[in-house]
Amino acid sequence: MYAYDEDDVTTAQGDTALREPTGRRTLGPLDWIALIALVAGGVNCGLIAAVNLDVFARVLPSATAARVAYGLVGLAALHCVVLLFRLGAEND
Repeated sequence: MYAYDEDDVTTAQGDTALREPTGRRTLGPLDWIALIALVAGGVNCGLIAAVNLDVFARVLPSATAARVAYGLVGLAALHCVVLLFRLGAEND
């Protein structure tokens, strides 16, 4: 998984452990928010298809609020597409 390099090895009380490579990108807070919104939207769409239950419409107080929530899920989906391309480019 990780390439062995003597510079990447630390010694603590006689044990050795590998550090993560320094060039590896981790997910930021915006990435996690987008992923959570995308999962919530996906579950909502699945419930609409399976049992005709729109959780966003039931929980949110108005139709406008539900439309805003759907718009945010759409923006989260676009962010996740960009995130997939960024993560895919790092693996090359």
